[in-house]
Amino acid sequence: MTTVPYTFGNEPSPIPLSQLDANFAVTPQYANTAGNVVNAVQANITSVGTLTSLSVTGNINGGNLTAAGFVSSTGNVTAGNIVTGGAISAYGTVTGGSLSTAGTVDATGTITAGNLTTSGNVTGGNVTTTGLVSAQGNILSQSIISATGNIVTDAYFVGNFLGNIVGNITGAPGSTNQILFNTAGNVDAVGGLTYNKGSNVLTVLGVISAQGNVLVGGNLAVTGIATAPTASTGTSNNQVASTAFVNNRLNQYANSVAITGGTITASSITANTIVANTSVGISTWTIQEFGNSLYFQFSGSNVAKLDSDGNFTTTGNVTGFGTL
Repeated sequence: MTTVPYTFGNEPSPIPLSQLDANFAVTPQYANTAGNVVNAVQANITSVGTLTSLSVTGNINGGNLTAAGFVSSTGNVTAGNIVTGGAISAYGTVTGGSLSTAGTVDATGTITAGNLTTSGNVTGGNVTTTGLVSAQGNILSQSIISATGNIVTDAYFVGNFLGNIVGNITGAPGSTNQILFNTAGNVDAVGGLTYNKGSNVLTVLGVISAQGNVLVGGNLAVTGIATAPTASTGTSNNQVASTAFVNNRLNQYANSVAITGGTITASSITANTIVANTSVGISTWTIQEFGNSLYFQFSGSNVAKLDSDGNFTTTGNVTGFGTL
């Protein structure tokens, strides 16, 4: 068979088979429509209609990527803005401008975006954004989570934190001025441990325990009972003296008190021995031993003397058999 009974363009019928081979034997470079494209290597496809599904085993690269369902790739996903109503899953990296999804974002590589917003979980190697990271689920990373904006999650932030925390902690336990501390791995606060930033006052209603030194640069005001170890009776250093130590010290020297060059003023004095050349003051009266005589002074002036022979001399009158 050398001809085909068919009209082609302006060619008269029948058309030589050689002309059909010349026109159709070579794959055309352009086509308006096609049924099935079986060749794996194709030139650029500038636009498509509505795709009900798209499965890619390589990389996804493009401008903006918008999908009402899932975006799945065994390679990298790279686009301008990425908006999807489902999940984003990639065995490589996910890179975009703003990344917004109603599902989860899951990548074995780095997730990089301007703003990253999802109602699910964010899971990846490094998670890096130049804007906001917001997730209603968990934000999980095998490495670094980095954002120049805020990191917001309705679930838990799990892992180690390296760097500074600047801003507010929303949902922190306790009330204003209460100090946060660790209780079995959870952040906790109580009313008995507070710090007032304005007055610079730390308040502890319980016990302060220290195995080392507690240094106070200013005044120490104690409203309760402060206790301290009782030092041995002969201790003489800068440690705090308890009332028990003071009592022991007084009892040690109660029967042998020596006062040199001083004055004792009291309403009542009982003594077995008065050391020579000392004076005892009682209100405005002073009794002083000088030589072998005992002088009695009133307001600093001698008014009477009693010597060792029993002689008594006075500047006033001596009354016998009088009434005192």
